[in-house]
Amino acid sequence: MFRSILALFLAVASLNSEAQNTSPKIYFIYNASGTIGGEISYLYGKYLKNQHCELCDITHSTVSAKPEWRAWISALKCENYVLHTNEAEEMRINFSGFALPVVLIERGNGLEELISKKEMAESGKEVHKFKDLFVKKTNEFGLDCE
Repeated sequence: MFRSILALFLAVASLNSEAQNTSPKIYFIYNASGTIGGEISYLYGKYLKNQHCELCDITHSTVSAKPEWRAWISALKCENYVLHTNEAEEMRINFSGFALPVVLIERGNGLEELISKKEMAESGKEVHKFKDLFVKKTNEFGLDCE
């Protein structure tokens, strides 16, 4: 009986240790679908209805991703994914409890908000300001992704 309890305790401790030692994953989730229809809908909302996605404003110029964004995101040491809503759904990322756009972190114990929509808006539309915010927030989580 004692051995069974000890084996169960060690198995649970091992699972907890593995969960805590899981490499963090960062998810940058746009408030837009990456489909052709989603892109058309986003452009319609942006240019005709004054709607926008704060993450899109940071990462994209008029027609494409900003070069400084592409360089920075590809150089991050932390595993990261830049996703439209449909891509996040395909990866089975449950972002339904968060206001979009959002940057989420997964460290083996579920998703946590790293950067909110409001914080993105406050950081402006420049990649370097967003990068500073990202570094500050990842440091608060005890991570060094750069």
